Amino acid sequence: MECVFVRHGEASLNASSDKQRELTERGLVQAASAAQWLAANWQPQRLLVSPYLRAQQTAAAFLAATPGLSVKNVEFLTPDTSLQVLNRELAMIEVQRVLLIGHNPLFSNAISWFCGEGIREVMAPASMALIDLPFVERDHGRLLWLRHAPDYSQAHR
Repeated sequence: MECVFVRHGEASLNASSDKQRELTERGLVQAASAAQWLAANWQPQRLLVSPYLRAQQTAAAFLAATPGLSVKNVEFLTPDTSLQVLNRELAMIEVQRVLLIGHNPLFSNAISWFCGEGIREVMAPASMALIDLPFVERDHGRLLWLRHAPDYSQAHR
């Protein structure tokens, strides 16, 4: 399975709760730019997204760039989800290419979880990481690329 992990775009700190934080104008631009780049370079079969507002707004940009993409809101992509739960949920997915939109610390930690503790990467707002998971298990993945806003043409790693 190939998974692209996308951290939501830059979000405002002003909200009644963490769940209700909105993307800033910059965050909206980041999400649109990331979505356009990904649509031209990698096609997901399914989109799974956190129910938090900033992730939903980021997902909207990806849906606009990839019409017809199947989308599902999932609780296991929220910031405080454990890596064990993420692993278990991903193992149940039956498609080969899945796009995940969620949060830190979950996504930065997922890179180390799936690709080995020696890999410590930080998912900045609107960063994207492609991980190849032949087996959805700890230490069985390979980080193929990590891309950060605003220049998605530059791969890191």
